[in-house]
Amino acid sequence: MTSTTSLAPTEGRTRDSRPARVLFLESGTGPGGSVNFLRDFAVHLDRGRLSPIMGFYSPNSSRSLNEIEQLGVPVIIFGDGQPSPEPAAGYISRLFDTRLRRIRRLRTAARIVSRALTIQLPLAWKLRRFIKNQAVEMVVLNQDVHFHVPGVLAAKWAGVPCICRKAGGIGEARRLKRLLNRWVDLFVSISKATEADQRDTPGTRRLINIHEGLDLTRFGGLPLKQAMRKQLGLPDGKKIVASISRIEKGKGQIEFIKMASLILKRYDAVAFVIVGGREPEDLPLLSELKALVHALHVENDFIFTGWRDDIPAVMTAVDIFVHCPTTFIEGLARTCLEAMALSLPAVVSDNGGMADAVLDGVTGFVVPPGDIERMADAVLALLTDESLARECGRQARRRLEQEFDVVGNGRALLEVLLEYAHPSGHSPVRAAPKGEQG
Repeated sequence: MTSTTSLAPTEGRTRDSRPARVLFLESGTGPGGSVNFLRDFAVHLDRGRLSPIMGFYSPNSSRSLNEIEQLGVPVIIFGDGQPSPEPAAGYISRLFDTRLRRIRRLRTAARIVSRALTIQLPLAWKLRRFIKNQAVEMVVLNQDVHFHVPGVLAAKWAGVPCICRKAGGIGEARRLKRLLNRWVDLFVSISKATEADQRDTPGTRRLINIHEGLDLTRFGGLPLKQAMRKQLGLPDGKKIVASISRIEKGKGQIEFIKMASLILKRYDAVAFVIVGGREPEDLPLLSELKALVHALHVENDFIFTGWRDDIPAVMTAVDIFVHCPTTFIEGLARTCLEAMALSLPAVVSDNGGMADAVLDGVTGFVVPPGDIERMADAVLALLTDESLARECGRQARRRLEQEFDVVGNGRALLEVLLEYAHPSGHSPVRAAPKGEQG
């Protein structure tokens, strides 16, 4: 176990003398919305009532992690290195797998067993020792439960409550989750879509919904629009339509490029931006996207910025935000909220929890996944009607303040967590929030 913050053993300390000691486990290995939530939650957390420890299964290189450390929150890296990537299958193995599916299933099962024995079980035992040594009273899993096999096992072995903040994983790993769900005391979904998915998964004991939240203080003092456009190399005198997301199959970048091609045939005072993509891991798909831009002859109106860790600043240069994933199901899509914070109208696909954030015809438009013509029509409506775009942006900011402010939503989450981590020794209050499943 490696640690970026040293922690002294707390055995023998009385529970009454300190706030609830809670281990938050993050499943990701890099920057993204999941870690950003932990940062925002920590900023406004009442540390007199709950003392957080942020744990990572493997190293996480991100600005958000540095900011968490700057808040004085202990950060623990439990793994020694990055998880081993799956080897790419060559031609022979692909042919072999296609013709002999039984062998492929056996090979997959063997890989799962090997990973469990060599990585997940030892990691779970390491976590269990940490929980005991540090008198951790509760484990909170950040993201879907199937990313957290070591965390679930560690909480079970240590005899402490386990709560999962379900922010994704819609439709994924149902067999595995059927086994894990029974050991999770509470699921907190961040959207109606994640709530419905968890409700439909057998073994769920208790379920409530508390929306994702943004730290709105991060959206003040940002660069001026023109300064940010100059930094990004965006053209003057044109409106900017942006896709801001990880570069991944099913995330909607291909459809975004095809939509841009349709729009440019009818409206030319616009440029398109794709923000995201890290080399070398994203290079194959990035190359495919750039080849599509070239094939559609829209390269003069397209900018690829690569990965950025200053998304609020980048969004100051944008006029319209577009995020229309197809096969990748979003728990909510934090970038939608960031666009709303900057009063940007949005066009999103009816995918996962995004309709929780974007209200069709009010804060932007919600279109069917993969419907490129509907995407183009929605963006054109916002490009050609400035009063509509302005009003959608105004309503977006208003909705964000009402429904997705981390101050209020974080406070609601804190109260729920304290039902389970109650250092005074009293029994937790079990008020049932609206929408709870017992």
